[in-house]
Amino acid sequence: MTVRAPEATDLIPIAREVRLAAQSLARHVKDHTPSLAPHLFTVLAWLEEGPATAGDLAGRERVSAPSMSKSVSELEERGLVSRAVDPMDARQKIVSLTASGRRALLQGRKDRDRYTAALLVNCTPEELADLLRGAQLIRKVIEP
Repeated sequence: MTVRAPEATDLIPIAREVRLAAQSLARHVKDHTPSLAPHLFTVLAWLEEGPATAGDLAGRERVSAPSMSKSVSELEERGLVSRAVDPMDARQKIVSLTASGRRALLQGRKDRDRYTAALLVNCTPEELADLLRGAQLIRKVIEP
């Protein structure tokens, strides 16, 4: 008897469950951790990789330039980012993470991790091992 490799259509039910579980967990954690609104948290996370223009950030987040400009302005008002004239193009502003922004990003991650850990306290050791393997597998599938 020959075992055939699964086809993409065979994987749809599994794919749906993985996607829905990941979306549900992400939404749940975002909704229950008050440290920083999700859209602002994500901008800080992008800036951790290095300074960028608001246009670059808008492209990464797939939002409009005016929407990103509003987010950047809010972060700047809070002292979490700074803007400076781009030395290569004076029409552009470069957005950078400030020390306060870095601290807010780290605190946001800690809050999200603590909240997620609290969700796991009633899991058995076997379930925790399964969750860890599943999380590692998801990362393997989506990361290059």
